[in-house]
Amino acid sequence: MERNFIECPHCALFRKRKIIRPAIHGPLVSRSDARTFHLYLEESGLHSRSSDPAWEPRMQALFRYDLDTCSIKSESTLVTIQISEEDQSHELAKLEEAADRLAELLSRAEVPSRLYTMKDGQLLPVATPPLSGMIFAPKLDRTA
Repeated sequence: MERNFIECPHCALFRKRKIIRPAIHGPLVSRSDARTFHLYLEESGLHSRSSDPAWEPRMQALFRYDLDTCSIKSESTLVTIQISEEDQSHELAKLEEAADRLAELLSRAEVPSRLYTMKDGQLLPVATPPLSGMIFAPKLDRTA
């Protein structure tokens, strides 16, 4: 597994040049098997304050990927990473761990879910809400 590359080895296989830059508001985190996929962190941010005393700090990381085996180009997945107060100094390690878990899925040709929560090193898929309220719209009586 290639890690934290700047020039994508997966794209180079197809004689394309793709430069991976550090994420917007984040570090350079990238993965590839150099054959069937690439994955990189596009954006991340730490959200550590809330008026709710039960609220835990969390980081959100938006990853973008290509997965050739499933004909997927430039798709994304959002990972919310639960972190404790003492873990806040280990943000990069948490992002690296999330990238590793997503890369494991991609290496098995599994399409990642759109949303995940990561807690204790595990990616847990989050059910996505409906895209539109139209799903719940009443059926029209077309016999009238």
